Amino acid sequence: MSDSRAKVMNIADSQPAAISGDGAHGVTGLPLLDLAEGTGQFDFRGVRIAPGGISPDHVHAWVQANYILSGQGRLALDGVTHDVGPGDFIYVPPNARHVFTNTGAADDLVLLAVRGPRVETDA
Repeated sequence: MSDSRAKVMNIADSQPAAISGDGAHGVTGLPLLDLAEGTGQFDFRGVRIAPGGISPDHVHAWVQANYILSGQGRLALDGVTHDVGPGDFIYVPPNARHVFTNTGAADDLVLLAVRGPRVETDA
């Protein structure tokens, strides 16, 4: 029996949405699987950070796992700085402050992000 939530799509078919706030600029979210489409516990999206761009400097109550597809960047994770590039995996535990910066001169920093299990908060 097939699960009606099954989904196949190309990231190029995603509906880009600017990500702003918490100091972010030059960041685009590429939603692939939102909470309502999957289990209701996690979401999955691409994130594209333009050269010189920076993601929100933030914390949240859920786990986040990231995989760098292309580009070069720097990650500040709970006060420790890491250079990141293609093939790097990043695990962000709940309530860990994190921010990505694209350090490349010409190429976007592109990563996949899985966030969950999601916890509803006021923040």
